[in-house]
Amino acid sequence: MNSHTKLALGVIASTFAANLAMAADSGGNMSMNKSGMDCKGMSMMPGDMGTHPVAHAKKHLGELHTNLKLTKEQQPAWETFSTQVIEQAKSMAAMQDSKKNMTQNMPKSAPEQMAMMAEMMKSRAEHMAKIADSVKTFYSGLSAEQQKVFDKMHRDHIHSM
Repeated sequence: MNSHTKLALGVIASTFAANLAMAADSGGNMSMNKSGMDCKGMSMMPGDMGTHPVAHAKKHLGELHTNLKLTKEQQPAWETFSTQVIEQAKSMAAMQDSKKNMTQNMPKSAPEQMAMMAEMMKSRAEHMAKIADSVKTFYSGLSAEQQKVFDKMHRDHIHSM
């Protein structure tokens, strides 16, 4: 068995184990609070349970804007960046809202559940790629000092989750 096959089987097994843990917790209420998944509120960020994605994004953007001390010339790039972040947060909120009834609509078979989880992960990865592109574009217009501030705030934000 080659290493790619072993890796794929390992990923499948761990995902299956996570699904079993979710089903077993709270009588099938789809809650994995330690890992950050809570389908009741659909907040996918540990440490941020129940916060609406748009509210969370606006709060984080406000702090970032204050700490970056942007120039007038950088303001249009900020507007573009922050608009993209808010739009992504709205998309995430819509996705979360559509999944609130997930436990009632949960497929019965393990293969169907795995397929559903794979689609969810794919969608989240697509959203993350869009945000990463937005950050890359905005970041390139910052001074070296502003980039350090952005890096620190991002690191702190990630650690808080």
